[in-house]
Amino acid sequence: MPSTQRFLIHEGDHAGKVVDLKSFPFTIGRSRDCDFVLDSSDISRLHARLYNDHQNVFLEDAGSTNGTFVNGHRLEPGEAHRLRAGDMVSFAQVCTLVFDDPVTTTQIDPVQFPRPGLEIDLDIAQVMIDGELLYPPLSPKQFALLSLLVENAGRIVTREEICEHVWMPGEQVTDQTLDALVSRLRKRLEDVDAGHDYLVTRRGFGLMFQNRKQAFSPDPHCPDDKGAL
Repeated sequence: MPSTQRFLIHEGDHAGKVVDLKSFPFTIGRSRDCDFVLDSSDISRLHARLYNDHQNVFLEDAGSTNGTFVNGHRLEPGEAHRLRAGDMVSFAQVCTLVFDDPVTTTQIDPVQFPRPGLEIDLDIAQVMIDGELLYPPLSPKQFALLSLLVENAGRIVTREEICEHVWMPGEQVTDQTLDALVSRLRKRLEDVDAGHDYLVTRRGFGLMFQNRKQAFSPDPHCPDDKGAL
């Protein structure tokens, strides 16, 4: 078992490699002066930084253009986020890493739903359906949408709520962009469990998550379909 905190590169050009966090502050960016260099035009020169308090590790977005994400949530510039073992971190969606910390590994407390059905672990951005891991993992935006719907299971989540949760404040989101995100997420879930529709569209109202063991009474005023919101 490793004794130092580190990142395991999950997706990107260096997938499978390990980034040891041996000293702090630890910088990530396109600049050659950074501790971990990501050579992509989507990455800012100084994209993010890590620092610690001798026990916990904190991740901070350094005002990057394309964002730093933890478990699908985009960090505000300057926002210090305490990392926990299993957190999935993405820099501009160019490189995805999993944080590994031997000190906090046992602290993970996943949110679960009864099987059969969908289980979601918010700490490591992992989704399982009927005990089968959804792989490859969802994109940060797909996971952000799914986590919002699961958190509000059985309740219609409006288009406005989805846009506010998934995209940055003030970011223009067209109906086509939102519908495409929902469609891609629905397809990923159907690829594993084609016999159940986890995402129920209420045309003109919004979207609702329905786990396999959940039951709800249809509202005759809210037509049910798989189309646009």
